[in-house]
Amino acid sequence: TKLRGRRGPEEDQDEPSGDPDSHARARRSYEVEPTRSPRLPTGLPEIDRLIAGGFPIGCLSEVSGPVSSGRTSLAFGVLAQLTQSGAHVAWVDLADAFDPPSAEAAGVVLERVLWVRAPKALAALRCTERILETEGFALAILDLTQPQASLAETSPRSMGRRNKREEIPQAVWLRLTRLVAGKQNTLVLLSDERLAGSRAALAIEMQPAVAHFTGTPALLESLGIHPLLTRKRPDPLFDRTEEAAMSDNKPATASGAGGKVKLKVTSNAA
Repeated sequence: TKLRGRRGPEEDQDEPSGDPDSHARARRSYEVEPTRSPRLPTGLPEIDRLIAGGFPIGCLSEVSGPVSSGRTSLAFGVLAQLTQSGAHVAWVDLADAFDPPSAEAAGVVLERVLWVRAPKALAALRCTERILETEGFALAILDLTQPQASLAETSPRSMGRRNKREEIPQAVWLRLTRLVAGKQNTLVLLSDERLAGSRAALAIEMQPAVAHFTGTPALLESLGIHPLLTRKRPDPLFDRTEEAAMSDNKPATASGAGGKVKLKVTSNAA
């Protein structure tokens, strides 16, 4: 009878398989494939292609542009997608420009929208922090657009007071990005100019192009806008497919300019 003893440590080594690529294949089997950040689609195919499917979840995104550039219509599109699927959202409104009938006409389910009217920018930022800390909100829209002056406030002195924007400390944006990353909800900032800087994972500048009028008297029906991708945080699969996603764009250095997008007007703020 032949007895087999225990193998020593030096004998526990795997024998060479003879295949020179076997070890390379074994190493590749343990590599983790990069995953794409989950996205919230805007409902506008042209813009979704530009930003690789929508706004990244767990991040701060920024949409800037002048009046009638399509900021509000773009935000309504995201709200409609979420509220129709049963999610709850919040809109923090500094300019007091949120118009419920216009939102409803765009497909937003108003019963699932928390509307916060903030008197000042810092108060709006504090409200946004509380909302992001609260469970149950898939999206928060922070509208820091400068309030438009009324006819009674058109003197140079009153215009100067209203046009002076409150200074926002950079530490505020850091807290907001950490909150949204921890809760894995989404924050979209609306403004007439870039505010969050490098804290934004994605930034789109909306540039108005052509207004379309119909009827007698002529009524504004839709806006043609040019979305410009001014910032994007590196994303493994976004970078891999960026050339295909922007095939119809005209890139300029690190930015991409989308083709003209036609937005149906459902709000005076547009």
